Amino acid sequence: MLKRFCYRQIFSDLLCPRGQILSKRKPFKLQLQKRNVLALSSRSYASSCPGEKSDRCIEKPMKWPSGRPAKFKFHEETEAILNAQINAELKAFYYYLSMAAYFGRADVALPGCESFFMQMHHEEHEHALRFVNYVKMRGGCVNLCNVEHPADQDWKCPLNAFKTALELEIEVSEKLVAVNTVAEKHGDLNASDFIVTGFMEDQMKSVNEMGRFVAVLSGIGDQALARFIFDKDLLENHVLSKFNVLRTKSNSNGRDA
Repeated sequence: MLKRFCYRQIFSDLLCPRGQILSKRKPFKLQLQKRNVLALSSRSYASSCPGEKSDRCIEKPMKWPSGRPAKFKFHEETEAILNAQINAELKAFYYYLSMAAYFGRADVALPGCESFFMQMHHEEHEHALRFVNYVKMRGGCVNLCNVEHPADQDWKCPLNAFKTALELEIEVSEKLVAVNTVAEKHGDLNASDFIVTGFMEDQMKSVNEMGRFVAVLSGIGDQALARFIFDKDLLENHVLSKFNVLRTKSNSNGRDA
């Protein structure tokens, strides 16, 4: 077997010497390299943007941020009043959090009012974020400012809190109307549709709901039994389960056990 292998190797060397094999491989590699160079040059030529100015295709270092956001008919006045609307939503968010904290106190203990105002607190926060995202989407800048806090955080009774809540909802509604007026003034159809379609109907429902609560509480006064029944009805019929403080507390106690 060894002799056969040696004879085959000698015979193959006679037909095609090893030197020739190496010499044939080199030009083949050079051809591959040339092909790669030609392919790269053709790609660069194809991406050279014929018919356009050459400076648009050159990657130049630029100032960051560029200061040239992509805007379409987004007027500065519309941008400013939308930022003011963010502040109005955050003010309501802050007030409702204060109310929820007050009615959740151990010496007040009205879980229905606490749950309802915590639900409103989350709703106003969601509204503020929607306005933030909208301003960014339109290529504007979000400018936050100081949030007004309640001057008196002793809410005393549900009637006092719901009267303030009604005033807040009316104030937010008036500001939404002002935003829509500015948007229409500058022909901004998208901003106008964002306000009218996304907020106005829900806002009118909130104003109506707060008005009804004020009417009921004004009729029953601040009697202990009437206050208890109102709070129980509020918790059962006007609060989503995820904001029900009694349910969340019982769930957390069950997990702890």
